[in-house]
Amino acid sequence: MSDLFHVQTISLADIRADEQGALVAELADIICEVFSEPPWNESYSPARIMLGLGVEMMRKNPILLAARHKQQGHLIGYLLGQELVAESADPRDQTFFKISGGYALDYLANDKQRTFYVGGLGVRAQYRRLGIAEQLSARLVSELRSQKFTYRIGRTDLTATSMRNLYVKQGFVELPVRDLNYPERSYWILRLF
Repeated sequence: MSDLFHVQTISLADIRADEQGALVAELADIICEVFSEPPWNESYSPARIMLGLGVEMMRKNPILLAARHKQQGHLIGYLLGQELVAESADPRDQTFFKISGGYALDYLANDKQRTFYVGGLGVRAQYRRLGIAEQLSARLVSELRSQKFTYRIGRTDLTATSMRNLYVKQGFVELPVRDLNYPERSYWILRLF
């Protein structure tokens, strides 16, 4: 691991125990920073992100990892995702259809295979190119293998070169599936075993 940062798992209990809201505020700040940049160019408010984090942490098998600066103590990166299912009566569960707008990914749930989807992975601008995203992703893969997930998938913009390069470096394969809601985004998959 790096001398600069360490990776930690953050649970819903950790968020609830943070009575001052500092943890969620830090996470929201990183997410707002990352998604305000190209190719996303979103102008999310921290309040919207804070609410969204609560929702995401109540989905099926959520995992939130954070990279924390060892000396200064602040968060410098995050990764957030959850298990996907083909269908569910629980409105909190994420389905392949909800994330992609179609059914082309439903086959990933065949034969009780489990798929984990990462909806957010980001690092503060001044800490990029230090291996933080790679360490967050590697830690997640290790955790998913221990939980017997079959696949780890992600989605990114066709122009998001850094993320696409990270996927290639870590052995992901780009699927011939485009997001029906956002056609400029493609899906990547990593078979975990």
